[in-house]
Amino acid sequence: MLFDELRTSSRFFSFVAAFVALLVAIFLVWMVVRPVSIVRVDGGAVYVHNLPLTTEGKFSWWNENKRLLRDKYSIIRNPSHFTIVIMNFGGYVSPPTGSNDGSIDDYHCFNDIKNDNKCIYNDISMVVSGNLDNKVFISVDGKTYVQLPNGKVALLSKS
Repeated sequence: MLFDELRTSSRFFSFVAAFVALLVAIFLVWMVVRPVSIVRVDGGAVYVHNLPLTTEGKFSWWNENKRLLRDKYSIIRNPSHFTIVIMNFGGYVSPPTGSNDGSIDDYHCFNDIKNDNKCIYNDISMVVSGNLDNKVFISVDGKTYVQLPNGKVALLSKS
């Protein structure tokens, strides 16, 4: 009888472990394939929701969207000399009011939004600068890379 109980509980725990592993796998797949969207462009800043998590994913996103940023959003006014700050968008929030909320300098607030939640936390994901037809410098995850016109990328420095 004791053996039957252990076997049953062992099956139960195996089922639970398999179920948890399946949920983790589904979550990881969702994190990779989730849609990326440009929420707002303001000056030299681009606020992006669901930016890829990996450095390679961020490079791919940049290469797929640099023409869109230039043509649709007019953020690259001079293709031979530009700087763009790509920010993670975590939603609109109220401006900070106390010392525990952080400094107002950590937020970008917009006057065109007419409710209390009109600020975005400045969460820089990558900085891209250079010349679209020549070298482009990409700072991401504490490292600076150079992308050459042929698409090859080389690490320049680590911070």
